[in-house]
Amino acid sequence: MTQPDPPPSSASGSVGPSGKMLERPSPLTGVARSGIALAAVIVVLGREFLERGELLSGSAVFIAAALGVVALIGGISGLITWRTTTFVADDEEFRVEKNFINRSSSRVDYTKVQAIDIQQPFLARLLGLAKVHIDVGSGGGVELAYLTRDRAEGLRAHLLVQMHRVAGNLPPAPDGAERAQAIPSAPEERLVSVPTRNLLLGTAVSTGSLWALTIAALFLVGSILTRSPVTLAAAVLAVAGWLWNQTGKNWGFTMTRSGESLHIRRGVLSTVTQAVRPHRIQALAIRQDILQRVTGLYQVSVTVLGYGDPIHDEARAKNAVVLPFGTWDQVMTVLHAVWPDVDLGRIHLHAQPRRARWLTPISFRTHTWGIGEDFVVAQHGLLRQVRAIVPHRRMQSASLEQGPLQRRLRLAAISIHTTDGPVRLTLSHLDEHEARVVFLEQLDRARRARLTVG
Repeated sequence: MTQPDPPPSSASGSVGPSGKMLERPSPLTGVARSGIALAAVIVVLGREFLERGELLSGSAVFIAAALGVVALIGGISGLITWRTTTFVADDEEFRVEKNFINRSSSRVDYTKVQAIDIQQPFLARLLGLAKVHIDVGSGGGVELAYLTRDRAEGLRAHLLVQMHRVAGNLPPAPDGAERAQAIPSAPEERLVSVPTRNLLLGTAVSTGSLWALTIAALFLVGSILTRSPVTLAAAVLAVAGWLWNQTGKNWGFTMTRSGESLHIRRGVLSTVTQAVRPHRIQALAIRQDILQRVTGLYQVSVTVLGYGDPIHDEARAKNAVVLPFGTWDQVMTVLHAVWPDVDLGRIHLHAQPRRARWLTPISFRTHTWGIGEDFVVAQHGLLRQVRAIVPHRRMQSASLEQGPLQRRLRLAAISIHTTDGPVRLTLSHLDEHEARVVFLEQLDRARRARLTVG
């Protein structure tokens, strides 16, 4: 059941010169932005009090003052954003204008909107605020921070209506009709929920946890040798922070399907509501650490058109994971929700030539590849096994590569390219003659697949 787009309140809206209703972010935007620094001040002073029994030591005062200045700057920045940012959302256009030192106007074409995500950092959640990210594919996107939660949901509902309307799924709104015409109801179907047990177990036995514990052990040895409690505290905080980051961001992970979109909700303190359209997913990877083979848990991540490379963007890295830790049945559920026609069992896998052992002596048996009617698959890795899948129609280009050692061993590799993202697919160390044949055949498969889709 869809919710209508509520009209802007008089406190946050006004009529512009063109007669359109101009809205502003919430006046509490400054509080939300400065809240992180204020929380850091409290943590520093609290730790100082617990360790020394006093609040006014020189270092604590200096750090608290510096963080206070950062909080003040964040608050002023939020006030400026509130006063200098306006946006218009009606049947004709969605436009965001900023008028501070430089004036800018960002107009979003409803035909280009791919997804609308709602994010609630912890403090913003306490204040009842949320930020809205409108993804417009490879062109990037527009972000509004912060709106009230109800207004964010209303704006998302309005944009979904316009997306359906320009796609021809809704008739044009008659004169005088409400801006948010109802979308044909599409009940949500729950696909996957990750239990807390699996999330904690998967994080605990991951190679990341192993490295974190190893580093913590080194800090512990250093703390004992130097008799420094600071080193021990730093190790404990570092490990605890890493574990919290891995579990907190995916807490309560749920994937549902509504119409053509997959909806993902996650987070315990800071929450994210994310919508992904399967037709925008370019590649998918199934990962399993060596320690997780005992638990039977897997992780699934995707490359999504317009998301960019999550390696350099923490927020995108979180959004790229569509199953944090799940069983094989859950992996298959997610895979078929993305591509219903994929059947891994029907793709015959090929091993590397025996002479490739010189290049992969330990992980030789894990390097396999296969090509089906609609997909290409490659698996590799020992400490972390990765099975990458790319549909032929999503392949943008391919390259045939041969290094000096490969030339000597008469081997070659084929890299399959899609848009930037966390999934990389390479057919490693094929016989050089076979690689040339597969390379040319794959180019032809991709071309025919794109023509069929077109």
